[in-house]
Amino acid sequence: MIKKILHIIYNERRENSWLVVEIIAASIMLWVAFDPLFTLVRLDSIDDGYNLDGTYLVSFTSYQPYDNRYSRDNVDTERSGESYFNLYNVVRNLPEVESYCLTGYNQYPGANSLFISTPYFTESIDAYYDDHEKFMKLVKEKGLAFNMHEIYNIEGYDYFTTFRVKDAFTGEIFTPRKDDTENNIYISEKLAELHYGGTSEAIGKKMYSRDICYTISGVFKDMQIMDYADQGPIMIKRNDGRPTQYRNIPIHIRLKKEVDQEAFEKRFKAEVMPLLKAGNVYCTGIESHKAKRERQNESRGVPGRITMYTSMALFSLFAMFLGILSAFWIRTSSRKCEIGIMRSVGASKRTIIRQFITEATLLVNIGFAVAMLFVLHHLHVNGYTNPMDIVIKPDPSTLGGPLHFTCVTATTYIILMIIAIAGAAIPAWRITRILPADALKEE
Repeated sequence: MIKKILHIIYNERRENSWLVVEIIAASIMLWVAFDPLFTLVRLDSIDDGYNLDGTYLVSFTSYQPYDNRYSRDNVDTERSGESYFNLYNVVRNLPEVESYCLTGYNQYPGANSLFISTPYFTESIDAYYDDHEKFMKLVKEKGLAFNMHEIYNIEGYDYFTTFRVKDAFTGEIFTPRKDDTENNIYISEKLAELHYGGTSEAIGKKMYSRDICYTISGVFKDMQIMDYADQGPIMIKRNDGRPTQYRNIPIHIRLKKEVDQEAFEKRFKAEVMPLLKAGNVYCTGIESHKAKRERQNESRGVPGRITMYTSMALFSLFAMFLGILSAFWIRTSSRKCEIGIMRSVGASKRTIIRQFITEATLLVNIGFAVAMLFVLHHLHVNGYTNPMDIVIKPDPSTLGGPLHFTCVTATTYIILMIIAIAGAAIPAWRITRILPADALKEE
């Protein structure tokens, strides 16, 4: 039967060539349309590595000289620091608060911010300080690039409990060693694997920055730095000093599990916030980390991009559905006389339908195989589509890859095959229901 079908396809090569060209175009368009959607699905499914349920950030700033509430008696840093930490104590001692911490500006999980660290190295670089050219060359060749979170070692702080950051070894909430100092750092699994060969190998290793040597004393599970981005390498560094720019240092709090979050927000804004004023420092508001992350995503245009790529994929699917279905439908319907003759010589309905489905399948396979050559060339030149590339450049080793290619290709192939089979089988089935004489008469 296959030999017969191949002979039929060859005899109708002029008509089939246009159909194959249409399949090639449809395959490429569908693949390119589905590519960013699969990227979005993959990035959205990545584990955050932290938990923002019940967490809030309380923001502060200070009155400026042009404000009539500005106090010239509280201008110096020491007085501002005292004012800030008086307010800090009020917030952390609220009965609803379970844990709390202070971090650098936008240096916390869910901040949707890329705070790239100053150059760090896995080896001592003292010999390069006096030669700027050699130092910059070393930065380019051996400098470690990662996102850094700086946490302040203030009494009672617990960054890891507040954000539910987990230990890479135990899977439990990460707990720093009691004898850790400011020169001990904690790194993510990805950073450990990239530069130290693995999580276990990283423990006790050194990291250098200028004239300071840090010791890695813990590895935590990877965290997603930004929504719809891969988990990047992160270092958490402790600061035993006090922050100086208080307006950029929010207080992060986690509420106790039994606390009603909506009621807490109302109470905080009505009763607590008016009291959070000391010197020139005052509270500007409270916001849940989840709400802030959603607001930042909106400012980045994330919802709009998702809608745009989804609409493009659906439109391409609809257009290809009509185009391919119509082409196969017309091709099968035009062969009504042939079907009538086959029925008159005793061919069963099932045999006829199976023949037309087999023809459609072969044509799709030919067109799809050619289309994949164009797709592979596109990937070689441009790579996979990253819907968030305006905000963050992806790591080429993690974006896309064999699994991504397989999923997009399989989805495109299955959709095209279903449309082609429907376009061939349905009209063939309808024609076989007509008496052979009537089919030949109509032709």
